[in-house]
Amino acid sequence: MRKVNFSLILFFITTAIVAQSGSSSPYSGGGLGEKNFNGTEANRHMGGLDVFTDSIHANLNNPASYGFLKLTTYSVGVNYRNNNLFSNTDSYNADTASLDYLAVSIPAGIFGFSFGIIPYSSIGYRIEGVSGSEESEIFNRYEGTGGINQAYLSLGIPLTKYLAVGATINYNFGTLFYRTGQFLENVDNGTFLTNQSSLSGLSYLFSAQANIPIKKKYQLQGMFSFQPEAPLNSTNNRIFYTQSVSTQSIIDFVEVDLSPSGLDKTTLDISKTYRMGLGFGETKKWFFGVQRNLTKSATFSNYFFKRENIQYRDATQWSVGGFFIPNYASFTNFWSRVVYRVGFRTEQMSLIVNNIPLTETGISFGVGLPLGGLSNTNVGFEISQRGQNDSGLLKETLVALRIGLSLNDVWFIKRKYN
Repeated sequence: MRKVNFSLILFFITTAIVAQSGSSSPYSGGGLGEKNFNGTEANRHMGGLDVFTDSIHANLNNPASYGFLKLTTYSVGVNYRNNNLFSNTDSYNADTASLDYLAVSIPAGIFGFSFGIIPYSSIGYRIEGVSGSEESEIFNRYEGTGGINQAYLSLGIPLTKYLAVGATINYNFGTLFYRTGQFLENVDNGTFLTNQSSLSGLSYLFSAQANIPIKKKYQLQGMFSFQPEAPLNSTNNRIFYTQSVSTQSIIDFVEVDLSPSGLDKTTLDISKTYRMGLGFGETKKWFFGVQRNLTKSATFSNYFFKRENIQYRDATQWSVGGFFIPNYASFTNFWSRVVYRVGFRTEQMSLIVNNIPLTETGISFGVGLPLGGLSNTNVGFEISQRGQNDSGLLKETLVALRIGLSLNDVWFIKRKYN
């Protein structure tokens, strides 16, 4: 009954993931949107490390990890995020709440596999400004919504006791919607332009994971993953319309024929990405790791919807982090069995806005609270900053509460007694 109930929950919550908006940043208007971490909350609380893996937790960014999985794991993650935005003259505040992932990971003897759905990127912003003269002010509005979701299937195969390889296939789907509006003061009708792209396509991820024991109680872990560049098919439409500002009713509209210019169907690329990580620790006691991610995004382009003030470069991220468990075998002290995690990351982002390269820096910390059996709840906070409040840009300070559930069960184990 428990498995049937989880399947029903997976079905209904998947609808929520597809419909949600996980961003409140104007910088989400570039590229395919604001890129989500795509891993579990436990990994996120360690600065985004994918290099650490064990036998009871899913590692969504590292399919080779399923080669070491011993228990069926149900994983779900949610977040609440507060975004404080600062310009050189004003400040703003926005809140978002969204699901991060839904996944089922299963060991099946000679291999392990996982399936689920993950929001890959999100777009969510609304900017308003005033131009023109004092006698005739023009109000401008810029909006964006949507994003890309991934339905994935991963497979991990142990080659030896200490080495595993894996692969993931993702079906990517979603919509990118942008709207620009302009209207005059004391004039009810405004003019609007919408650009919408419906995206779909496959992408792949390959990884290798090594867990090497040293003097029995210590372990060295290494990880390498590669995501090839993947094209997404984009079906586009563009509409001009006049709308009443007071009643929101549409007065007139014209759909632009994009066929002569070849913009009705275009291609957008998910950029090629490399991840390399190395870590060392004492089994069931502590772990410390470092990881470098490189995304080859300098060649990204969107011929249908061009942003004149945005260019792209390759993105690089460094992450360091780890965990500590006082005494995992304690029967008398609950807090001795808690996993304490901390992490730090710094990123050279792919966006160049108004000729200024963007960077982001964040710290994270969290706890893994034991539940019944080997299940646990992972609760943590992340604080990050990006951008700057001059040269027409905004500086963002984001505070996120992230909660993940990792629920374990035993499948495919042959009974020894009746």
